[in-house]
Amino acid sequence: MKRESDFHTFTWEQRKLGSAYEITMGQSPNSNNYTKNPNDFILVQGNADIKNGRVVPRMWTKQITKLANPGDIILSVRAPVGDVGITNYTVVLGRGVASISGDDFIYQTLIKMKTFGFWRKFSTGSTFESINSKDIKNAVILVPIANERRNIGTIFKSVDATIALHQRNQKGLQNRGPPIKTINLYTFLYQTR
Repeated sequence: MKRESDFHTFTWEQRKLGSAYEITMGQSPNSNNYTKNPNDFILVQGNADIKNGRVVPRMWTKQITKLANPGDIILSVRAPVGDVGITNYTVVLGRGVASISGDDFIYQTLIKMKTFGFWRKFSTGSTFESINSKDIKNAVILVPIANERRNIGTIFKSVDATIALHQRNQKGLQNRGPPIKTINLYTFLYQTR
């Protein structure tokens, strides 16, 4: 017979994103300060600066407006709204992005929010969709206790790494010769009868 103490219960709280995590909205530096000099500060302006979930430097600036630190999550607030990446650098935030000082759990939560169209209900603009500070800070999320949050984040980070490894391996195999024919399990089972 199981005792109540044999069961682990984890409590998840419904919280506003802005009360659970520190959010910094971007502010564009003066365009006269933009450079191509890698010795200046990396400027992140939008989703063009995010590739495969990471910030990729392509523009620099001499002017510091708002900063994000290494490990911070970058969220695109202009078309396309909701793209996310993690920065490995101290970066200047342009007005097309916001940073969230968070963990792997909130990173995965933000990916889920983008995937399921969460930001569409807030998006405004006829030419380019966008969201504002209030939309981000007031977004309601479910947050587990810190230990559970770390465990969930670690699991998803491991899954992401495994997926990335398999994608690189598949791409490497395809570059070696004739295309590899892929087949799904359903097709295999029913075509071999």
